[in-house]
Formats: sequence, structure tokens, C-alpha cells
Amino acid sequence: MGIRPHVMIFGLGYSGLRLARECLAAGWAVSGTARSQEKVAYLTAQLGDQGVGIHAFTQVGDLSLDAVRTITHVVDTTVPDENGSSVPPEMHRLTEAGICPQWAGYISTTAVYGDCGGAWVTEDIPANPASKQGYSRLKGETQWLDWGANQGVPTHIFRLPGLYGPGRCALDQVMNGRARRVYREGHRTSRVHVDDVNAALRLSMAAPDAGRVYNVADDSPAPTVDVVTFACELLNRQPPPLERYEDLAPDDPRLRFLRESRLVSNARLKAELKWTPQYPTYREGLLHALKVAPPSPDASRDDRPQI
Repeated sequence: MGIRPHVMIFGLGYSGLRLARECLAAGWAVSGTARSQEKVAYLTAQLGDQGVGIHAFTQVGDLSLDAVRTITHVVDTTVPDENGSSVPPEMHRLTEAGICPQWAGYISTTAVYGDCGGAWVTEDIPANPASKQGYSRLKGETQWLDWGANQGVPTHIFRLPGLYGPGRCALDQVMNGRARRVYREGHRTSRVHVDDVNAALRLSMAAPDAGRVYNVADDSPAPTVDVVTFACELLNRQPPPLERYEDLAPDDPRLRFLRESRLVSNARLKAELKWTPQYPTYREGLLHALKVAPPSPDASRDDRPQI
């Protein structure tokens, strides 16, 4: 009998929690982190009595070595700051103690490409971030790739555009009155369903390729206006008024998404890992979200701009 896989998920947030459940269903051992004891208690209640080890983690040294000694896979979904990710320094501590996983993955963002003038972007295009988000994620990428090269652990980067799924999508924005339709001529946005992201991670775990970078995006970039309009149709709601990009206030959070324009190619992921998105466009994704998690006005208080 082989060693039971044990995944350590740094950052049990929206995508990390869903990945944890998938790995548990596949018979894996699962550990994860949260930034406070209150969140640890919440996640423990969410996952129930399944033997998941959830730990508070904010800085190097927080984790008990005994708690993570058997990890075989590591996923970092945490949000970096100007210094990058806090996880690679902790991984240096763990590997120095003899804890060495066989695969590592870092969740990054396509914001590392910066503004590409609406062109298709592949992983071969040099990173050129123009936002704080892009800079911090690129720094996190460098930290992880350096750690992987130094430790001999196959380490992978997954660059995501707008992430959505049940409970975190245009449907919820419409229901809680926060949806907006902001139009910028010629602007389209790539996005990806959370379940398609986790499918990509699982495929990569089964076929490690040290240092490989993957874009994880759906097949059909679309204007944000179209996404919100379709969500309103599904909910039988009147669409919010159309706004112009040129009229947005300088501090409007939507500027960060609409200022840059790029279409994200998923060709490498499909060719190398045989990945096929279950939700190739936002239409399939929103229809699924409506079926499994019908939104209510209080279902989401997420202030993030809808993608």
C-alpha cells in the first residue's frame, strides 16, 4: 500500500475550502491554515468530523512540525502583500526540519501580465505588472520557484483571471444590489470557475513538471456587461443602468479591472495536462451556480467588483 497523499492548503478560503473537500472525497489527508483562531473554529465546523487539521498561521514558526510532518502536496492560496507570500519562508523552515513535499502549487493572477491592449496572452509573454496586486503576486511566484529549485520540489504557478463560482458570482451581486454594468468599448475579461481551477491543480499533482506556469481560464472572454445582464435574466431582475468607463471616479474599484485589457489563453493547460473546463463560458458557470446555490439578498456581502 502506498503512502496516503496529504495536502497542506495554506489559506482555506473560497477555493481552498472546496479543494479540501475534493481531496477528502478522494481519500486524501488534508491540513489547512487560517489567519485567526476564530476562522480556525469556523472552518472546523464547516468541514465537520473528517480529521482535517486546521491551524492558525500568520508568520514563520506558527506551524507545529508534528502536525505537518506527513504532507506530500502544498497549495498556497494566500493573498500576498508587498513582501510577497508569507508561505515560502515557512516552507524553508519545514524543509530544513526534513519535511519535504513532492509537489507544490502557487495560486497567482493574470494581473502579472499587466495591460496587453486586448491581445491574447500565453505563459511565454514576459510579466509586466502595473498594479499592486500584480507586483505582489509576481514576487510570490519568484519566492515559490526559488524555493522549489533550491529544495528539488516540483513547484508550479497557476495564473487566474477573475475567479467565480456558487456564492461568489454575478448572481449574488445582483441579488444584494451591488451589481453594476460598466461599459468600456472593446473590453473583454477572462474568468474561471472555481471547480475548473481545482481540476487543474489535481491534474498537475498527478503529472508534476517542475517550474511550469499555467494560465487557468475559461474558453470565452466576455464583457462584464454581458455577464451581469445574463445574471439578471436568470433571476428575472431588471439590469442596473449602463455606466461608462470614462465616467468612473478615480477611486472606483472597478478601474483596476477595466484599466487593463488582455485575453487569457488556456492552450498550454489543455495540451499538457489534458484539462477541459467544465464551465467553458460564464453562461454554464452561472447556470450551475443558480442550481446549486440560489442567491438571496443576504447571501453575499462581497464588496469586490464583479468580473
